[in-house]
Amino acid sequence: MTFTFRRRDAMTGTKLTKSLCATVAIVIFAALVFSGCSKSPMSVQKVTEEPKVLSRSASYSAFSSPTSPSLYAEKIISASTGGRLELLDVILDVPPGAVDVDTLFSITIPDVSVFFNDFGTNGLVFNKPVSVTMSYRDADLSGIDESTIRIGWLDKDSGEWEDMVCEVDFMNKVVTAELDHFSAYGLISD
Repeated sequence: MTFTFRRRDAMTGTKLTKSLCATVAIVIFAALVFSGCSKSPMSVQKVTEEPKVLSRSASYSAFSSPTSPSLYAEKIISASTGGRLELLDVILDVPPGAVDVDTLFSITIPDVSVFFNDFGTNGLVFNKPVSVTMSYRDADLSGIDESTIRIGWLDKDSGEWEDMVCEVDFMNKVVTAELDHFSAYGLISD
């Protein structure tokens, strides 16, 4: 890159050419844009907490003893008629045409002390959304802002929770979401 200076006269000093002005403008613009992306120790950063999986209340202590097995339900659901699968406080509603062939659907609750479920067949992607409804009537809500309760799916590659678009019925303590694939899902809150 070359810079060219021209001398007008002794009274006005030097004059930059258009190319130098454009280069300086680009450098300044880039510095302003990229400085906004840095995490300066002087700037205020919003601290976001990782969502937490809701826990069940103490009344479920009998289910959550160290010796209690996980809960499991499965059912072959017809591709043409759809169907419903329920386990404890989780309901899967499969509409007709959600899958191409009759398919084995399952719900696993590996630890009944928390609202965490594995839905299978794992990795299954649907032609039409499958509805999941989870009740949190038996949740321990101490320290929980109920307005932040939602269904999330656990991205096992990143280890992070991804929020689902949900409908929450606070009166009946039920959350419903439409799923486009199966994975691990849970009731989470901030």
